Amino acid sequence: MPTRMRFGCALLLLLAACGSTPVEQQLLTQFFRAARVRDNTTLASMAAINFDPRTDGSVTDFKIDSIGAQQHRKLQIQEFTAEQEKIRSDQIEFTKKMRDFYQSNSIAIDRAMKADQAKQPVRGNDAQLLTEWKKWDADSRDLERTLSQARQKVAKEKASAVGSLTPPGRDDVDTSGMDVDIITEPVTVTAQVQTPDGKTEPKTMVVTLQRASGKKDGQTLEGRWIITSIQQQGAAAPQT
Repeated sequence: MPTRMRFGCALLLLLAACGSTPVEQQLLTQFFRAARVRDNTTLASMAAINFDPRTDGSVTDFKIDSIGAQQHRKLQIQEFTAEQEKIRSDQIEFTKKMRDFYQSNSIAIDRAMKADQAKQPVRGNDAQLLTEWKKWDADSRDLERTLSQARQKVAKEKASAVGSLTPPGRDDVDTSGMDVDIITEPVTVTAQVQTPDGKTEPKTMVVTLQRASGKKDGQTLEGRWIITSIQQQGAAAPQT
């Protein structure tokens, strides 16, 4: 191919690349459009959060102000699962000790609890046992809450990878034995938002995108971007 022709082809490719729509622009356009009409099926395929027009308003137009640096971290399912199992093991041991304590003092504890529920005075050894039993019960509830939080942590960590790596409409990708890198990217936009009362006003938002990149058996699987949070500038930080 003549040099001039090669140069012309390269120039056309460069112009085409410069004129292409960034993936962030495409994703946010689709997301805000689906949110306006409450297309929950489409929203579920691209976001882990909601943008309800009845409460958050509708984005009628937006422009990307900046795209922040990407941050990388390793998926921590194994670490979080080990943490969960440790808490579960502690709970089993605690429950055994709690049961032993109750069985050794069941008559006095039952008597004291009935008196306490009836708003009657509890004195002496019964009062001491009742205090101890309430402490056992409170600690048991705390352990159950901690275990529940650990389970949610594992599920959320797994979902962050599976949601990105799994094509819409397909069975979940098995991440077992996969080395997964989680990539996070902040995108700042200025959006024209039509509020639920019909007013339109500009709002600056930071949209957090996240995707996974997995490697297994020498093969790399690149996930798609998922919207994980939308934070209005000046608003309180979202709960995680």
